Amino acid sequence: MKNLVLIGFRGTGKSTLSQELSQRLKRKRISTDEVAAERAGMSISDFVSQHGWAEFRRIEAECIADLRGSENLILDSGGGVVENPENMSLLGEHGIIIWVHASLEDVLKRLMGTVHDAQRPLLSQGDFRTDITENYIRRVSMYKRYTAFTVNTSTHTIEECCAAIEKIL
Repeated sequence: MKNLVLIGFRGTGKSTLSQELSQRLKRKRISTDEVAAERAGMSISDFVSQHGWAEFRRIEAECIADLRGSENLILDSGGGVVENPENMSLLGEHGIIIWVHASLEDVLKRLMGTVHDAQRPLLSQGDFRTDITENYIRRVSMYKRYTAFTVNTSTHTIEECCAAIEKIL
């Protein structure tokens, strides 16, 4: 069975959705961010502050390449996975790519509603709100380009999104 690959910006609910889908569909869940952090031997935030985003993206690509040929997984990818077309090609070979979308307003509320999560470093220079807004707007077209299906966590609950994905399958 093909993998289900969840893509989308940070704070859209990919991790929550992947955990719920894993239980409902009895599939193993893998978070590429968790695997990359484990491989790096530190949190993503610490790694990025010491080595930069380019080096993190290299490790992320290695982790995705290691999944080549895998099947029947729920893959919860990092928000920036779409920055590398090779990642998306590999993920699409054995997977159905689902964009977990939420409005920019909801992403900002979710991310700013918590004390800035140390696992979520800024993507560029500047203040948190500007950083999130600029990167969200820039990535939307990338998410659209690679997705087969979209679920919207701004307009639907996690349960409703799971039901929609189950229906797709």
